[in-house]
Amino acid sequence: MTMPTIPAALLRAIEEEIATVPLRNLQSRVAEMMSAYRSGDPAAAPLLDETGAKAYAAYRMPGTVAALLRVFAALTETTGAAPTSLVDVGGGTGAGMWAARAVWPSLEQVTVVDRSEAATEVGKRLARELDVPVAWQVQAATDELPSADVAVAAYVFAELEREEAGLVVDAMIEAAPVVVVVEPGTPIGHQRILEVRDRMLDAGLRLAAPCPHHRPCPLAGRDWCHFAARFNRPSWLRRLKGAELGHEDEKFSYVVGTRLDVHDTAPRIIRHPSKREKMITLELCQTDGTAATVTITRRDKAAYRHARDVRWGDRWLVKTS
Repeated sequence: MTMPTIPAALLRAIEEEIATVPLRNLQSRVAEMMSAYRSGDPAAAPLLDETGAKAYAAYRMPGTVAALLRVFAALTETTGAAPTSLVDVGGGTGAGMWAARAVWPSLEQVTVVDRSEAATEVGKRLARELDVPVAWQVQAATDELPSADVAVAAYVFAELEREEAGLVVDAMIEAAPVVVVVEPGTPIGHQRILEVRDRMLDAGLRLAAPCPHHRPCPLAGRDWCHFAARFNRPSWLRRLKGAELGHEDEKFSYVVGTRLDVHDTAPRIIRHPSKREKMITLELCQTDGTAATVTITRRDKAAYRHARDVRWGDRWLVKTS
C-alpha cells in the first residue's frame, strides 16, 4: 500500500508545539478524549483547552491528513477539480487545509471554522509555514458558512446530534459546489456517511467518490464501506501512542457530493485485493449499484498487469475478458 506523504512542515510544527508539554500530560488528555469519543455520546465530546488542543493535534492530525490526502485525490480523479478556496468545517487545528494544499497547488484561500478557540490558536501556530492565507472563525458548525469551492468536514459528526449533523450538511451544500464528509471507518461511521449521502442526493448533488453510482449502497445492512491510508509514524507519535510499529493505517469512510460534472465513473475496489499465485481477486462496488467479486488470472494479461498495482480504494478501470 502506497503511503500518503504528510507534509514534513506540519510534522515539524506539531513536534515543536508539543515539546513544552510533558508526555504523560499529553497521554492523559488523549485517553480522556478517546474515552469520550468511544462513548458515542455527542454531549461527552470535550471542549478543548490549550493542552487538550495540542494533544489532539499530535494524536489525530497525522491520520486525518493521511485520509484526506486520499479523499481529495479521489475527488480530483473524477471531477478534475482544482479548487482555489476551501472551508474546513469543525476543522480545529487545521488538518483539512494541510491535506488540501498538498493535493491542490491551485489553493489560494482557506477558512477554518471551529467552536474551540484553543484549537484554532494551536492551528494558527501550526500554519505559520503554510503558504496559503487562512481565516479562522470561532463559531458552531451549524452556523452559516462562508462560500468556497470545497467544503470539508472530517471526523466532526460524532460530536453532533443527528439533527445538528443534518443542518451542517445543509450549510455545506449551500456554501460550496463540492462537499466532502469523512468519518471513522467503523459501522457507525459508515452509517453516518450513508445519512449524509442520502441528504446530498436529496439536494440534487452528484456523487463523485467513492460511490460509482447513485443507487442504494449494496453493503448497507450487512457490511460497511471503508478504506485505509497508511502513513509513517514520527517518533513523537510512537511515544505518544506507546506504539512500536513505524507505520499506522488510518481507517475511514467518506462521501463526496458535487454540483460539478463527474466523469470517468468506474467500479471502486472496496477491500484489499487478494493476491495469490497467478490469480488476483477484487471486491468491487460497481456502476450498476451492485457489489461483486472479480477474479483476474494471468491469462488476461492486460487486466492482470493492472491488478498487480491497484490498491484498496482505487477505481478499477480495466474491463476483464
